[in-house]
Amino acid sequence: MRTNHGRTTGLAGAALVVAVALGACSAGDGYSDASGVSEPGYDVAVPPDPEPGPSVPAPDFAMTDPTQDALSTFALDIDTGSYTRFRDAVSQGMAVDPSEVRTEEFVNYFDQDYRTPESGLGVSIDATTLPFRPGHRLVRVGISSAPTSSASRDDADLALVVDCSGSMGDAGKMETTKAALRTLVSALRPTDRVAMVCYSTEADLVLEPTRVSERAGVLAAVDALTPQESTNAAAGLALGYDVAMSMRTDGRMTRVVLISDGVANVGETDPDGILARISTEAKSGINLISVGVGITTYDDHLLEQLADQGDGWHVYIDGDAEAERVFATGLTGSLVVAAKDAKAQVEFDPAQVSGYRLLGYENRAVADADFRNDAIDGGEVFAGHATTALYEVALREGRSERPFVTATVRYLDDAGEPVERSGTLARSADAASPREASPRLRQDLVVALLTDRLLGGPWSTVVSAADLRAEAGALLGVLDGDRDVAQLVELVDRVTR
Repeated sequence: MRTNHGRTTGLAGAALVVAVALGACSAGDGYSDASGVSEPGYDVAVPPDPEPGPSVPAPDFAMTDPTQDALSTFALDIDTGSYTRFRDAVSQGMAVDPSEVRTEEFVNYFDQDYRTPESGLGVSIDATTLPFRPGHRLVRVGISSAPTSSASRDDADLALVVDCSGSMGDAGKMETTKAALRTLVSALRPTDRVAMVCYSTEADLVLEPTRVSERAGVLAAVDALTPQESTNAAAGLALGYDVAMSMRTDGRMTRVVLISDGVANVGETDPDGILARISTEAKSGINLISVGVGITTYDDHLLEQLADQGDGWHVYIDGDAEAERVFATGLTGSLVVAAKDAKAQVEFDPAQVSGYRLLGYENRAVADADFRNDAIDGGEVFAGHATTALYEVALREGRSERPFVTATVRYLDDAGEPVERSGTLARSADAASPREASPRLRQDLVVALLTDRLLGGPWSTVVSAADLRAEAGALLGVLDGDRDVAQLVELVDRVTR
């Protein structure tokens, strides 16, 4: 894939990729006939924001011809913030800005069924035919990391950087922040250490590096946080990284955890300027976890890019349950890096494939020639996490037992040595229809249909709202007991009525 490959930082292109993949619906497949009559998507209302967000260029519908470019290359992404922000918006009767809908982050939120590798990263590939267009497949490339236990991880030193600006006093943002921090502290070990920076117009160290065994003092510092004045995010992060550097000790992990609504209105307010230092510190092993809060006055773009450049990941906390999921149940996996600078390269056989499209990953594209250039930054994958890339693939007529797609992941291990692992898929392994595919692949198809509708993509002109509800509802019969899937079904129902 070329460096830009017609892709943009906006997510509109992702939906359009998915849309063309499906083509026209065929009768008898459980979807409406493409008669030209369609149900429109729900109105997309942008929450108020003091600063305009990044523009979303017109999407590119063109299929990639593998005879011209057989390789699709991108940095891995385990973020989930786009989905939880959407969930929060729907729960409050609002709609998320389309530029904040990142298909890969919606997919990443849900459990998958990939085989767990013994170490590092593993690659899985499967596919299903699409009822919407004969000869087309939805191909799922899954990359999973080996889990680790709390007992086996190194002690952690966390520099907590908390947004204490005036905007954090709105809509319960500060209370959400405090609740998340209490959950985080309660899940840490007594031998872990935390420090805390509070930033408003200026940045202040409000908690010196303290062992978690002194839990009462740490929680008292959390309770004392209050919204103040303007927002100098650059100053807060600069002090946070200074503190993190001072805490660095051999045999311990050092992380910066930023909790903010992302608004920056004094000091350095341009994301590129704020990102410069973060990228440098990330190379020394200090990863950044950015935690978003607040459905209004929220800069999703800044927080997502901070995590990207900080070799970490971005989540959005919309309540106590999500804080528990991230900072309690999944804390160890949130801290331990399983693979550094991870990139994926997916190759399509031109003799069998006439076109392909990647769904999502617009701002993660890597030049094909840089796949094995370890000086080019990839994505960090944390322990026990999985990331998924969905492709629409148009196959040529005829049959072959040779693989039509090969996926390779490259990353650096703990010793800084490059490791590559690959997987392949032949046409004979395809599921004949989504109903015959694995339950998790069916789940991912529903998620892709949902993001297309949120973005007003072409799928919504051939797949009616009722069809989407039916496809989502069918998941309850095959993924019974999965609360996240049940919630997905409810959300689909709400946004398509």
